[in-house]
Amino acid sequence: MEKWIVVISSLLLLAFICWQETQRKNKARLSLRLTASVLVVLALYFIARPITFERRFDPSTDNTAVLLTEGFDKDSLSGSDSYRMKNIPAYSTVQSIVASNKNVQFIPDLEYFLRSQADIKKVHVLGNGLNPYELEVLNNLQINFHPGIVSGFTSVNWNNTIRSGEKLTVQGSFKSASNKPVRILLRGLSTTLDSVEVSGDQIFELSTNPKLLSKTLFSLIALSGKDTLANEKIPVFIKEKSPLKILVLSSSPDFESKFLKNWLYGEKYAISVRTTISKDRFSTEFLNTERTNLNRISTSLLEAYDILIGDMSALTGLGAAESSAIQTAMSKGMGVFIRADSTGGSGFYKRAFNIRQNRAIEQKNLTLSWDGQSAKKASTLSGPTMEIAPRPGEQALVRDNKDHVLASSKLYGAGRMIISTVPDTYTWMLSNNTTAYSSYWSHILDQAARKTEVKESWAVLNQFPVVNSPVRLSIESTADDIPKARVSDIPLRFAQDPIQSYRWTADYWPSETGWQSIRSSNGENWWYVYEQEDWASARATEKMKITARFAAENKNTVQTGANVIRTYEYTVPVVWFYLVFLACSAFLWAEKKLSA
Repeated sequence: MEKWIVVISSLLLLAFICWQETQRKNKARLSLRLTASVLVVLALYFIARPITFERRFDPSTDNTAVLLTEGFDKDSLSGSDSYRMKNIPAYSTVQSIVASNKNVQFIPDLEYFLRSQADIKKVHVLGNGLNPYELEVLNNLQINFHPGIVSGFTSVNWNNTIRSGEKLTVQGSFKSASNKPVRILLRGLSTTLDSVEVSGDQIFELSTNPKLLSKTLFSLIALSGKDTLANEKIPVFIKEKSPLKILVLSSSPDFESKFLKNWLYGEKYAISVRTTISKDRFSTEFLNTERTNLNRISTSLLEAYDILIGDMSALTGLGAAESSAIQTAMSKGMGVFIRADSTGGSGFYKRAFNIRQNRAIEQKNLTLSWDGQSAKKASTLSGPTMEIAPRPGEQALVRDNKDHVLASSKLYGAGRMIISTVPDTYTWMLSNNTTAYSSYWSHILDQAARKTEVKESWAVLNQFPVVNSPVRLSIESTADDIPKARVSDIPLRFAQDPIQSYRWTADYWPSETGWQSIRSSNGENWWYVYEQEDWASARATEKMKITARFAAENKNTVQTGANVIRTYEYTVPVVWFYLVFLACSAFLWAEKKLSA
């Protein structure tokens, strides 16, 4: 009915225009005017009712489909250097793409669509690509990937669970859409904690040492002048420090022991201190712990401690029975930290490491580096400084600015033995550089501490878990039974790894954003669920890498079965009819003006 209304209306309009032209007194160019009038009406008709007809797909693109994902380049639909995708049917699982692009068909379920279109053998994927669970349905198809362009935080990584006082390190890369410099800020508690300036596509690193105990959201902000280019969340779960029990043996009272004792006390460590006054006479102190008898070091006494700290003189002055007890405790997991003093010492502790004097080390202006951090340190001592000549099986923990090893570690049974030739770390405290002092000793103690057996180890395998999308949770358990855990009172269903029997995985679809907890018989573990728009650039970059890798593996897939000849409905672009309408209308107007 609608078609006939348009036809009748067009004929009536054509008859009226032609009658008007024939009634004019000036009969010059009448044939041209009538022809232009007919073309005007035909153009209007075909604008209202576009011309469509059936066309066969180009054989080079037959059995091919285009799949549009977020971030695709619209120019890719009309052609590129390697492929011409014009006239290939385009599909998308994203409603917004379908709504803003003509001739793109919406497919609510990719797997169902491919099953119903079994003749499709090749797929061009445009944009940011697909998630791993979506790529699974494209197996046995030839895949060509055309990635989009991403700017902003393209990658990022940080230690999302730390203990109070430990260093939070945020590393990543930022790709700027312009050549202007961009300042990256790490903010928390309304304060800028660290910042760095980048330009182009550059790697950055920021850090801080938070001491609060909570589930905390830091912010990673990118600024270009006064414009905020990105503002992303950095969720970090800050746990309480392990309640380490430390035994300190000192050959005599000194500033190094005094400042270390005070710092350990302030950090809530349980400390027992034994200082030699004279032969077989000691003074003892007990901070954050109960008193006990320290006159004789025995295996049973050392079972209560995680770390033993002693200067070389105190350790080499021990009797054979006490030294044997320390070695036995080390073999069972206790850590031992040795302060190498000027006497050098002798016996077991001296032979454990190759210590030698090095006059090239500038004591007065040392720059020490450890665990990705460095700090200058002025020494109060004179004379040559000792260094540690590395041996196979040792790990360098602290170096100076000329790469001399000043602290080293080695395994001894289930425990670890560490030695340091840094003589006076308390100078950091004297110069009010408590950050360097805390970082240095936290690093040393973390390396030396007795390792506790972990019954369960949880991990979220998705870097950016997003609401209403599948998240894969992993657990490594020493138990023989199937793990039992719940998220938001929803029980998880675990599948065992066929090769690594101690590893289990479960899928979960979070319905809410924010902090989520996994509750099991061994306690509670926290993780964060992001909004859909959070870390869009980083998630897009990751999807591109995954899709590109999948496409490379499926680019030359050999297909079986005969190709199906397929046709599609082609619509002549109405822009041509607009041009005809404008040209003929302009001619009729100009001709009438000239004839007046």
